[in-house]
Amino acid sequence: MIRNWIIALYAALLMTLLPAVSAAGLTLITEENPPVNFTQNGKLTGFSTQIVREILKRLGRSDPIQVLPWARGYQMLQQKPDVVLFSTIRSKEREHLFKWAGPLCIEHWGFYARRDSALRIRSLEDAKRVRAIATYRDDAKEQFLKAHGFTNLDSSNSPFSNLKKLMSGRVDLWLDRNMGMPQIARQVGVDPGDLKLVFAVTSADLYIAFSKAMPPSVVAAWQRTLDRIKADGTFTRIAAHWLPADSIPPDVHPPAPPLAIYTENSPPGNFLENGVLKGFAVDIVREIQRRLNHSGVIFVVPWARGYHLALTRPNTALFSTTRLPQREKHFKWVGPLYRQQWKFYGRRGHAPVVDSIEAAKKVKRIGTYRNDAKEQFLQGLGFGNLVRANKNISNVRHLMDGRIDLWASSDFNASFIARQAGVDPQQIEPVYDFRKVENYIAFSLQTPDDLVSAWQQALDQVKADGTCARIAAKWDLATKKDNPCR
Repeated sequence: MIRNWIIALYAALLMTLLPAVSAAGLTLITEENPPVNFTQNGKLTGFSTQIVREILKRLGRSDPIQVLPWARGYQMLQQKPDVVLFSTIRSKEREHLFKWAGPLCIEHWGFYARRDSALRIRSLEDAKRVRAIATYRDDAKEQFLKAHGFTNLDSSNSPFSNLKKLMSGRVDLWLDRNMGMPQIARQVGVDPGDLKLVFAVTSADLYIAFSKAMPPSVVAAWQRTLDRIKADGTFTRIAAHWLPADSIPPDVHPPAPPLAIYTENSPPGNFLENGVLKGFAVDIVREIQRRLNHSGVIFVVPWARGYHLALTRPNTALFSTTRLPQREKHFKWVGPLYRQQWKFYGRRGHAPVVDSIEAAKKVKRIGTYRNDAKEQFLQGLGFGNLVRANKNISNVRHLMDGRIDLWASSDFNASFIARQAGVDPQQIEPVYDFRKVENYIAFSLQTPDDLVSAWQQALDQVKADGTCARIAAKWDLATKKDNPCR
């Protein structure tokens, strides 16, 4: 009798647990929405895709992921009982339509216009008066505008179509996200620097959405697994490859990280390739971290943002940072990582003749990278002919298009940046050398001296024991005249 009762109880418990761990037949759906989920070289990738696959792996599942247009996936989520749709905005209007696991990340919405647009948008009411705004059919951003009374929306089934409408002049504004806009632009063949944010609309959290009829145990299992992924550092490692720092949910960051490390996309020292952070300086910094048993993630952010964080926040490091007299007292320094010669570059065969700094001041237009050391140096010399770009690769394209006459860059990365811009480095030529500098890891002044000293000692050891030389050889830097490991 007791034995039968135990068997019955065990069977009941097993039936309770089964949906959470097996739940056969889940229909997983996502869309083309870089950088969170998108197809690259025929394979589905992106931040949310990697997180979902990690959840599936830990749950012992192998459900395939379908890529569908957003409107179709959203319709299936509402009509079928077994659908999982990601990444989905969790909004007030959707709250009771679905079940949720998350958050995955935060996206910031804004109205984008062409760089040459004269539109001034100070409020949503201003935006209601423009001729047309490109939106993505049935997505949360379009739903948000409709809920706020917008009647001037030009809806399409693709964010790529929206950008094409904007660039062709068919619409005045495009509502999109801070995370995806640059990658969408590049996929369409548009320089992100040719767009500008004219109004920040709002922010929203992205979640994994489940059909309303999904068993609660399944949703709970996904949420528990996601929480574990956040707790053990896996989430942070994945996020660092794909997301800007301000798009990572607050619940992921520990309250007081021992050291926050930032870098930018600037080859060959530090750059993203297919979502993976790599480069000579990255390898050096990671080797220092390994030797000091420091597991902090390196976040990739725009240079101006990283520089501001290193200036204002305690326990913060930024690399690779040019060490200049005007910066000396603002940071603590570890290095040098490498040396570089700053030069003016021109389009081969069409470059103006420059034989001095004074002659360069008379050139009509010199392209610079906003807030970087070369721009700051030239501004300090009184240059009034600088044309600033938010992306350094924009300078190469502007040089080839004749929109600038010279580009201020360096021998360390000019060729790499040119290739990133789709330009053969042989099409540009150095015109005039104007300064030799060294690049360091810059630490905020509030970083403890003993931590900075430990990093310097570790770097010295990396150079002394031949590790630096091996890394330099990997990046084809060992044969340079200014070998970074000497």
